[in-house]
Formats: sequence, structure tokens, C-alpha cells
Amino acid sequence: MGQPRAEPVLVVDDEAGVRELLARWLASGGYHVQTAGDADEALRTVHDQPPAVALCDIRLPGHDGLWLADQIRHDAPETAVIMATGVHDVDSAAASLCQGVVDYLTKPFGRDSLRESVSRGFQWHQAARESRRWREALEGEVDVKRRRLADALSARTIDSNAALDGLLSVVTLPNRDAHAHAHRVAALAASIGAAMRLNAAEMSALERAALVHEIGKLAMPEALLSKPAPLTNEERDLVRQHPLIACDLLAGVPYLAAAAALVRDAQERIDGTGYPHGTRAAEVPLGARILAVADAFDAMTRPRAFRDAITPRAALLELERCAGTQFDPVVVSMFTSVVQT
Repeated sequence: MGQPRAEPVLVVDDEAGVRELLARWLASGGYHVQTAGDADEALRTVHDQPPAVALCDIRLPGHDGLWLADQIRHDAPETAVIMATGVHDVDSAAASLCQGVVDYLTKPFGRDSLRESVSRGFQWHQAARESRRWREALEGEVDVKRRRLADALSARTIDSNAALDGLLSVVTLPNRDAHAHAHRVAALAASIGAAMRLNAAEMSALERAALVHEIGKLAMPEALLSKPAPLTNEERDLVRQHPLIACDLLAGVPYLAAAAALVRDAQERIDGTGYPHGTRAAEVPLGARILAVADAFDAMTRPRAFRDAITPRAALLELERCAGTQFDPVVVSMFTSVVQT
């Protein structure tokens, strides 16, 4: 017999004999076991001490096992839920796999099948716990970097482009290409804005927004920005906070306040599937739509950690391909005319 595990397995079944048998099988395998006869008793146990694994019979008096599984996922998201089901409820149990249930066992099942399923549940639980710790570490890094950026902004008087460039030189010191990228995007955006006859105030806001459009990314963990593999959903959601972080930082600086909304909305898409708010074209400021095109062009024509650079011609073709979905077609057309003249 192995050493008892510190985190328990919760067995939920309204039949005392079944409950006791499953508990004995698990205990003989080195597991610490708790039991409950219905969903309400099980939830009280979960609230007192969340188990690593919860084995829930699908048919329970009062609230059934599917209801209980949903409550456990909400209240104890790191608990792996396994459904125990009769042959008539297999379809419901199988469908629950798409809703966060880790596994299901069809009655009658033996001791070995039970232990194998619970072992997989423990592996899922450990992975979920490590994922939470990783997420908390990333969020902590974002908070630290955001405070440093806020301190850098408050410590300087930003009342001119020269002062703004001085700030950029300081905050982009660990990544000099970020400073160069900001100036390249500002030049591209200004050329589009001039061609589209923006007035002086709009041009000023656009150029300042372009210079600081990635300041929110400076609060992002480098491990995510340079990750060669696709981001997980949680990692992507964290990175997508950068426009809101930037907007919050910039809105408090009078010289940059008009740029804040443009930076916030530069990742929105014409079709409404962008971020941070999923705003559609009509509600996205023109300056933000211009900034999106200029930023995308420069990003595509420069190498990144996860891909090589493409040619300017290929980048223009990609902008045209995405016009009407990601980018404003009018802005793309104007940009193409400016670049090719």
C-alpha cells in the first residue's frame, strides 16, 4: 500500500453499501477518502476541504450528480470530477466531459478501473494546480511591471514629444526594438493620417498614440511575448489586457489623454471580434483603425520570436486580404497608395 495522499478523494453515492465499498477500495490504494450520501452533504464537504478528486454518482436524491459536478467546478475548480453512471445515463455522463468532467465510470466497475480513473483525476488536479500557480505568477509580474510604468510616468513631466521620447527611451531600455518600432509605426500612421486629411488635433493624437501604443505590452511577462508556442487561453486573456493597461496609464497624463482611447481600441477589429471589448468598426475611432494598419504592417515586416519577417509586398497583400474583417478597407487602400507612391 502507498502512503496516504494529503488531499482526499470524495465519494458521493446515496447507497451506503456502494459508498463503503468504493471507500475501502480507494483506502487500500493509499488514498484518503471522504464520503457523502447526497449533493448537499458533498458540497458542504467541498467547502470545508476541497478534494483532489470527486467521484459523483449521476443519480442522487434531490440534486443529481450533474448539478453537483457543475457546483464543484464553480466552487473548487481544481477538483477533478469523475462521474459514476449506470448504462442508461452513459450519454449524459459522456456529454458532461465537454463541460469539465474529467472522466466517467459505467457501473458495475471494478477496483482497478476505479483506481485508474482516480489516478488520472489526481494528475488532472495537479496540472490544474500548477496552472493556477503559473497564472498567479504571471499576474503578479504584470502588477509589478504596471506599477513601475505608472511610477515612470508620474516621475516625469510629459509635455512634448521630446519628453515623451525620453520616457520611451527609459521604459524600452530592456528591448530597444520596441523603441524603434514605436517610431516606425508613428511615421507610417502619420503618412496615412495626412493622406486622409486628419485635422491638426487628430494628427497629434494619432502620432502620440503610435509612439505609446505598446506601452501596455511592457507590463506583460516576457515569457508570454516571446513564447514560440501558441498561448493557452488563460495566457492569451492575460496578454489581451495590455490595451486597457495602456489606456489606464495614459489617461492620467494630460499630454497623452487624447491618445489613450486610440491605444485602447487599436486591437479591435472591423468585424467586432477584436479586443479588449469586441467593438465594431463604427464605434472604433479612425485614429485607432489607422494605428492598427500601421502597427500590423511594421510587425509583419520585422522578424519575431515565432516567425520570420515577410516582404513589404506580402504584408500589403495580407492587409488587403484582411480588409473588411480585421482592418478598415478604406484605411488599407489609402495605406497601400501611400506606400506604393
